[in-house]
Amino acid sequence: MLAPCERLATLLTLVLLTVTYSMAAKTGVWRRVEAVSGQEAVLPCEVGSFQPSDMVYVVLWYRNDNKEPIYSYDNRPGRLKASDERHTVKSELLAGRVTFKIGGRVPALHISPVTPTDQANYTCRVDFRIASSRRTHLILQVVVPPEAPLLRVRGQKATDGVLGPLQEGGSLEVTCSVRGGVPHPSVVWLKQGQVLDSSMESVSNSVTVNQLRVEQLTRDYHNTRLTCLATNNNVTEPARASVTVTMNLRPLVARLEAPPRHLRVGTEYQLACVVAGSIPQPNITWTLGNAAHFSILPSETEHGVNMSTSRVVVTGARQQHGQRLTCSATNSLFPASPLQDSTLLNVTYPPVVSLELGRGVSSVVREGEDVYFNCNVDSNPPTYKISWFRKKRPLVHSPDEGVVVSGNSLALRGITRHQAGPYTCAASNVEGDAHSIPLNLTVNYAPVCEEDDESEGGGIKSVSEGGSGSESDSMKAGKVKVRVVATGLGQEVKVKCRVSASPPSLKYSWVFNNSITSHRIPGDQMHFTPDGGSEVQFVARTHRDYGTLQCWARNNVGKMKYPCLFHVMPAGRPDPPLECRVVNKTYNSLAVNCTPGFDGGLAQVFIARVYEAVSKLSEVNVTSQTPSFNIEGLTPGLDYVIKVSARNSMGSSEPLQLVALTYKMAENRIRDGQGSSSSSKDLSTHPGSSVIGVVLVGAAVAGVAVAVVLIAVLATRCLWTRRHGAGGSGHFTSSSRGYEPPAEVHESNLPDEEEGRSLEMPTLRLEAQLEPLTRVDDYSL
Repeated sequence: MLAPCERLATLLTLVLLTVTYSMAAKTGVWRRVEAVSGQEAVLPCEVGSFQPSDMVYVVLWYRNDNKEPIYSYDNRPGRLKASDERHTVKSELLAGRVTFKIGGRVPALHISPVTPTDQANYTCRVDFRIASSRRTHLILQVVVPPEAPLLRVRGQKATDGVLGPLQEGGSLEVTCSVRGGVPHPSVVWLKQGQVLDSSMESVSNSVTVNQLRVEQLTRDYHNTRLTCLATNNNVTEPARASVTVTMNLRPLVARLEAPPRHLRVGTEYQLACVVAGSIPQPNITWTLGNAAHFSILPSETEHGVNMSTSRVVVTGARQQHGQRLTCSATNSLFPASPLQDSTLLNVTYPPVVSLELGRGVSSVVREGEDVYFNCNVDSNPPTYKISWFRKKRPLVHSPDEGVVVSGNSLALRGITRHQAGPYTCAASNVEGDAHSIPLNLTVNYAPVCEEDDESEGGGIKSVSEGGSGSESDSMKAGKVKVRVVATGLGQEVKVKCRVSASPPSLKYSWVFNNSITSHRIPGDQMHFTPDGGSEVQFVARTHRDYGTLQCWARNNVGKMKYPCLFHVMPAGRPDPPLECRVVNKTYNSLAVNCTPGFDGGLAQVFIARVYEAVSKLSEVNVTSQTPSFNIEGLTPGLDYVIKVSARNSMGSSEPLQLVALTYKMAENRIRDGQGSSSSSKDLSTHPGSSVIGVVLVGAAVAGVAVAVVLIAVLATRCLWTRRHGAGGSGHFTSSSRGYEPPAEVHESNLPDEEEGRSLEMPTLRLEAQLEPLTRVDDYSL
């Protein structure tokens, strides 16, 4: 696709060639053909009209006075050549750039691209089969457009397209130089498309110069585009170069737009300051305060034509009350012309609170010292309440507990480690409430024993120091519980000691003592645990090695007051399970849950033996790793005795005895109810049987009443016999109403057949039942 200027040049060339061809046909003179360098030159060849029986044989093109043609076209029929072989280019200068086109209205020689070296006289000779030869004489004029103009300001190239910034009222001088161009181009200056200067200062063989001078610049030159235009033909676009003039202008006005009269704390306000007449963009700053002490506020500025608008967002705050907000506009190029506008802020605000320790008090104290806090409050209007908090929980005035609140002061006397943590104070006025930043108080204290120490390789049991009872005097004094570690002879047990201390940098020592010896544990038997505790490996070789291990810890506050105690004792039989109860029952199963007791220092299992209460025969034996049993395969509606015990390699514990019963079969109760209903229905369906039915029903009710009385008398007598007969050894409780639980049954006293039956019972699957707990004595009779 040709560019618009190229298409225009081609069109003008064709028009010129057509006119030239017509004139030459009449006068036979040389005709002038123009072409633009780098584009296509079209040289027409006059063929004219000839008889239909005639034809063109040969076309030859000559350059200047050369005798040899530069191009030939052979159209003779006897040659029998292909159409592309009839064209011959004999000039190396035109090779690859010249083509003779015979189609169209006028045959022509096309040179593309044409260069200035192609400018010459061309002759086209056409030979016919019958008619005489004809010649066309052409003068090819190659036009060379000028190069792009070069702009200079004070001898320096203006390459960025911007001239300035120039001071308002100053002078302007810029030179436009154009190199090349055949013929010489004309060079003019345009301002916004209007001719500003068309006089050329100098024209040489290769350079044309036009210098623009403006003695006094006015404001209308700002952002004006000045263009230097160079042209030497009507075919191509003129060459041009432009610069944009920028100017420095002093500010004219700075004004705050409708500043608020009052500011409420916490509310955002946007204030605008308009500055006009300053170019380049003015430096607009917002300050809050007076000349001696002020702060710069962040702002956003929008710039327009000779006008800038700056906006700042002010949130009402205590610090702004009584401060002066000022908008200042300055132009560094006009330092003598600063402008500003200001307003005085009026702000109401809630309290501003800060918390600090009393004089001479550090944020890290030792346990037992006194600590003082001061709550500093600034508010407008004044506060009506001050509150104190630790870990977000309120503190109240309690001198007995060492907490003294007085106005904006807080005193903690004899502080403990439990009072460490973040402290805050809060103040309130009619504008709102405010809390201080938490002040963290660290209380350093000597190590104390933690209560969750564990040992590996032996049993552990926590007891109270100082004898029996739920809590000894030493416990009340602050000691921790004593751990009991049970281990067998030759068995290695790892005893872990963990303490709480601040700072946590600890040193440990262990002491072993008993009635025979007392010595410090060697260092090679002590190890630090990953959680910061200490661990010793203890092995009792003989019974004399059992005793008490004391774990002592020390930090830079001091040594712990009481050691962590571990009583190392021989492993033995486990304690009985605790808190056993029947949690669920059905017509053929019972579910029992217990709490494990002390395992004696060895791994233990749990055994549940079930006996029929009346016959005292063993029904089921169940063994489990946990004290939870689901006893199945029982007979519906019977009373059972359940003995639960624990066992380890040292033996079994004493059994814990429970009494329970299974439900009667549900289908029997449903069948009895249905039978009664059907009997009543049958009686009502026979006519004339109403009286008989009433009599029979009355008799049945009376019989049932007598039977109930007899059963009650027999049951009472049976219970009396069981309780007071047999030497008064029976047990009668509310949970075993109507029978006497058997005395403790030993497997060695059972008949052989009963022992065999208990040994042959299969192991049952243990499943926890979630049915609600039912009292045992509901169905005891």
